[in-house]
Amino acid sequence: MPEVSRKDFVAIAESVRESVSTDDDRKKLADQLANYFASVNPRFDRDRFFAACGL
Repeated sequence: MPEVSRKDFVAIAESVRESVSTDDDRKKLADQLANYFASVNPRFDRDRFFAACGL
């Protein structure tokens, strides 16, 4: 499986920010994604991802 790049994380965060209308739902989705991303990339920055998701 190819490694997920910073560019991919940014694109996913943008999609979350633009596609999920409520903060509660956006937080739930961002949290689930962040858990996975952290498990596959030890350098994943959860706070930065949440900010990019608009949280």
